[in-house]
Amino acid sequence: MFEGSISFPAKPHLSRASSCPCQRLWSLPAKLSSTMYNGQIQSPNYPDDYQSNKACVWKISVAEGFHVGLSFQSFERHDSCSYDYVELRDGASEESPLIGHFCGYEKPDDIKSSSNKLWLKFVSDGSVNKAGFSANFFKESFTEMDECSRPDRGQCEQRCLNTLGSYRCACDPGFELAPDKRSCETAACGGFLTKLNGSLSTPGWPKDYPPSKNCVWQLVAPIQYRITLVFDAFETEGNDVGFIYKSNSLFSDSKLHGKFCGAEKPEVITSLHNNMRIEFKSDNTVSKRGFTAHYFSGERNKTYENLV
Repeated sequence: MFEGSISFPAKPHLSRASSCPCQRLWSLPAKLSSTMYNGQIQSPNYPDDYQSNKACVWKISVAEGFHVGLSFQSFERHDSCSYDYVELRDGASEESPLIGHFCGYEKPDDIKSSSNKLWLKFVSDGSVNKAGFSANFFKESFTEMDECSRPDRGQCEQRCLNTLGSYRCACDPGFELAPDKRSCETAACGGFLTKLNGSLSTPGWPKDYPPSKNCVWQLVAPIQYRITLVFDAFETEGNDVGFIYKSNSLFSDSKLHGKFCGAEKPEVITSLHNNMRIEFKSDNTVSKRGFTAHYFSGERNKTYENLV
């Protein structure tokens, strides 16, 4: 089992070995950089699929009087924690209080240790492998600044979202962040859809979608209704994905139903409530035709064979 211990008396730092090849220890520099306040942890071989039968442990500590903050940037593992999982403990060892076991496609919430130490373990078995995870860690002050509570809301035009140690701006469906990362501009896709039935498609359909797009559709029906989504065609590149959320929140509280890519059409999906969120992200490499789908709404007491 690979095990690395990181102790940062002043400022967090990780060497290049932080990608966790699982067969060598980290080599920490003799003198820590005065500008290093954070670092990154990745599963073996990230962003490609992790290897089988791996066990990696990271021990992170920061200066006394601070927390360790951990924020997952991406997370894709086996659906069952019985096979592959990430384990987090609030302290310096495997005997420390358990924060949780995490698997599947849904990113864990941001995590802050109660002391200046955090313990993380990655385990894979010999069966299905996925892309794994990437996470940022940093030194977090006990006294946090809430930029979103200021009168200017962090200079965000539409939405201000608190994150560990900072904040970020976001936009309503139908808009996307401008290059300044604070103001919003009309997007070429997405939006609020309140009709009982309709359709949606990726930008440019049936031609190839453009690179570097982030489209969000928010479907809203009357309170006593549920929404059913049917994909008519689906073709995306492996790194360009569609996310389906089946609850009534636009952001962090949404429940992820699934992450879809490739050429296989997702099955029919029915919402849990009167709200569904569809998000499409493309990178800046290969583009495909994308997808087109239609949706319809019905009263909640009706039977839906594909309700999941």
